[in-house]
Amino acid sequence: DALYGVPARRRMLCVLCLARARYSHASRGFLSGRVNPRLRQLFAQQAGCTSPGLARWHSAVSEVNGWLVLPMGFGGERHVTTAAWHGDKVLGAAVARELQAQCVGGQDELTRRFCAAVSNEHMAAHLDQLLPLTLLTLLPPAEERAAQVHDCGTLLEACVERVHHSGGADAIEELARYLLATATDTDADASEGEGGEARARREANPKGRLLELGGSVGPAEQVGGASHSPLFRAAASLGERRLAAEGGSKKAAEKA
Repeated sequence: DALYGVPARRRMLCVLCLARARYSHASRGFLSGRVNPRLRQLFAQQAGCTSPGLARWHSAVSEVNGWLVLPMGFGGERHVTTAAWHGDKVLGAAVARELQAQCVGGQDELTRRFCAAVSNEHMAAHLDQLLPLTLLTLLPPAEERAAQVHDCGTLLEACVERVHHSGGADAIEELARYLLATATDTDADASEGEGGEARARREANPKGRLLELGGSVGPAEQVGGASHSPLFRAAASLGERRLAAEGGSKKAAEKA
């Protein structure tokens, strides 16, 4: 009614302007997170974006205390390995749900894409995009991290565990979408060399892992205990870090 009496050509221009304004408003709605994440992802892809955003993930992970997620290879504590185990399972479930949402079919294809998304190599390659500066400043330079892809994966999985513990399910779903969208066939090929059993063996052998990183473990020496129940101590080093551990046998002390 407001356009009654307006010349046809000008009326058409007004209609086009209104349509464009509504389209722009809808675009902002899609990108601001007020609609279904799947629709937002499709809209972003149509707009020329190469991968889903990470706003929610960045917001959640920026609240994580770095010293609670830093693995031993980066100067952290041993308990981080346990947190990473839980985070690995949480992230894996999120990736599986996203594959189902994308209607990916076939066991081989599901396995290939899953392994590529959660491989240590893939996570290490994108660590600068996945973590805030507050965490990145605790790590060695990127060129040095390239030789510690396992530690990079452990770090990200520990972050997932902390975010999950804080109720950040949406942030983890967003991370899963990003990892799937950015994974390549190269990541899939790299992941085939280290399945879950191989990773478990590496984590169960901290001495071997330390030696791989260029560290050293000195011979264990008896420091106490009775003859029937001796106590041994072994010293390990990695760069400038030194750590001593004790055990009931030489082997147990060196593995601790």
